[in-house]
Amino acid sequence: MKKGRGARIVRRTFGLGLAVGAVIGIAVFTPPHAAPVITAAVAPLSQEGLGAIDAKVEADLDRVQKVSPKEIAEAWAVAPAADKPRILASLPPSAGNLDGLPYSIRDTLNRTALALRTTVAEERVKKAPNDEAAKTSLAAFQAIAKSLKPAKPRRQLVTLTGDQPPLAAISVGELDKATDVTWQVPGMGTYTTDMQLWSLAAQNLWAQQGAAGAPKHRAVIAWMGYRPPPPPPSIEAARGEYAEQGAPNLVRDITGFRATRANNIAGIALNVVAHSYGTTLTANALASNELGVSSVVLLGSAGIEKTIGGAAELNSRVVYACEAAKDPQARLGRFSRTDPRAPTFGATLFGCDGDEREKLKAVTGHAPILHSAWNDKIESSVWAKIADVVDRVARFVEHRESFGYLDKGTESLANIASATVPEPSRAISHEVSPGSTSTQPRTY
Repeated sequence: MKKGRGARIVRRTFGLGLAVGAVIGIAVFTPPHAAPVITAAVAPLSQEGLGAIDAKVEADLDRVQKVSPKEIAEAWAVAPAADKPRILASLPPSAGNLDGLPYSIRDTLNRTALALRTTVAEERVKKAPNDEAAKTSLAAFQAIAKSLKPAKPRRQLVTLTGDQPPLAAISVGELDKATDVTWQVPGMGTYTTDMQLWSLAAQNLWAQQGAAGAPKHRAVIAWMGYRPPPPPPSIEAARGEYAEQGAPNLVRDITGFRATRANNIAGIALNVVAHSYGTTLTANALASNELGVSSVVLLGSAGIEKTIGGAAELNSRVVYACEAAKDPQARLGRFSRTDPRAPTFGATLFGCDGDEREKLKAVTGHAPILHSAWNDKIESSVWAKIADVVDRVARFVEHRESFGYLDKGTESLANIASATVPEPSRAISHEVSPGSTSTQPRTY
């Protein structure tokens, strides 16, 4: 890029574009003409005032997004080193969602935005203790903050919004260095109030990828970038609107990553692992766009829209599908959609019902993950609140024998890791398509 054009983009992007106004009481001046002025006047903001600020931020960010992530990434790359500290100092927390900026910068900005939004949410709850929406937002912000605490590998707050409930994405591993990146897309009933568990699922996959021979620099993104349908008894998962509305968000985030890492994108493996209704969204996103995805894994799928003819239309090198024999819920979303395990769809199937030879556990239901440090001990509050001791022990024993698709020690997790590693050290254990006459054996 010519220096003159680069300077113009820097002025356009970081002058007009990134001076995106105020987020929760923060005023920003355009660099390098004035020093930043930060007035974090959070507490006095009323609920109505915050809503007005959020509306302005969303409008400003929408305007900024008309500058492509590619232009933003190029502008940052050619900005003089002496100017970068002033540019960084001028960026408001809202710029943490700006595709094209280095992820280390976005992480810093989004953590600031998280702290400010948490403070405002706390004030809302104090003023209106019975406001369920305010309490949900506060619980979500607190869960996101706790999800960022594990230090190894480093976690990054990739996105954060003021939606109700908030949307967010947390990377396990550093996205500015990773050469193997996996987006993990949740299904029905999974919200940012569950971010700790969803981030743990990403951590499980990150660790298992290492055991499968993944490169040192890799990342798994616990992506909660859309509003999923509620769980049963609701039948909302049978509707396609949630997937239609959420698919562009996944496309945007993958496209933004490609622009940010454009200088070496050819050497980076991109993968998507989706669960339940997340498979419907993922198929919508990939069928409409060439995103350079290497591997797609569909777990306990709620079904692929019939407008998508088969795995070949997902624009991926390979598409895998897995559904546990003891998963009773996945099929409920498929009365009007295609089962990706069907022979005509063309996905490669792998096992998730356990493998005694490798001492790998079977998935026992529809959940993505069931085990964590805060529910694997009977002394924990999860079980202590069950007054009847016999019932408590029985339910704890049942829990210890139950496993989700992304739990440690499962055949499912081992296969997902092998499917998302460029040169896996462990072969995938395959399955036969339901209704198929093939005698394809399991391979090890």
